[in-house]
Parts: sequence; structure tokens; C-alpha cells
Amino acid sequence: MELEIIKTVASTLTTILEEEGIMSLDELRDMANLQEKEVLLALDWLHGEERIELLPAGNVVSVMLIF
Repeated sequence: MELEIIKTVASTLTTILEEEGIMSLDELRDMANLQEKEVLLALDWLHGEERIELLPAGNVVSVMLIF
């Protein structure tokens, strides 16, 4: 996947997280209406940029935007 596409998906996810707050990975994927691969690649990029925090709890991983 091209970096520009990943950045576009990351921007979409950032907007959702700004509006909704902490969300599970599944909730975020469903709200963004994207494929899991697209979401995971974008989250990996955002994590590398130190824009998100991943919060594992049992079988659920939540995502939190870092301001």
C-alpha cells in the first residue's frame, strides 16, 4: 500500500478518534468503514509518529489519540 494512501487513512482515523475518544480497534474499523489491513497499516504509521497509544485489555485492543 502506498504511503499517501496510508496517510489518508490515518487522517480519517485521527478525525474519528478526535470526535469519539478512546475506541476499540473493531469499533474504529467499523466506524471508518475500512478493511482491517488498511486500519492496521494506518495505526502502525500513527504509532510510529507517536500520535496514538494502543491499550490492550484482554482480547480487546483500544486506541487513544495522543495530543
